[in-house]
Amino acid sequence: MTPEQAAMVDFLRQQYADKLDIAQSMARAFTMSAGADLGLQPADAAQQARSRVHAAETRTRFLDETVVPYLGTAGPTGRIADIQLRLLADEHRGARGYDETWRP
Repeated sequence: MTPEQAAMVDFLRQQYADKLDIAQSMARAFTMSAGADLGLQPADAAQQARSRVHAAETRTRFLDETVVPYLGTAGPTGRIADIQLRLLADEHRGARGYDETWRP
């Protein structure tokens, strides 16, 4: 893994940790009737909260299981992992810590 790739991985892990924290906070708020303030039925609010937590957890798992292990690998596998990493990072363009040189 190159230093640039390591920086992108660190950046993404922090972004995903932040998103998971927010999703978990929203889940707690929804279960305490805050979802009703948004016009959601309790069951719908709980489902939406679970969906956001699941999405945050899945992105972290995708990064850790299908991208990071293949960074620095020779040939197409390494190139694909690098492109996937850059695409994942590009989702956060404009966020604090994002480096424009990471663009795919």
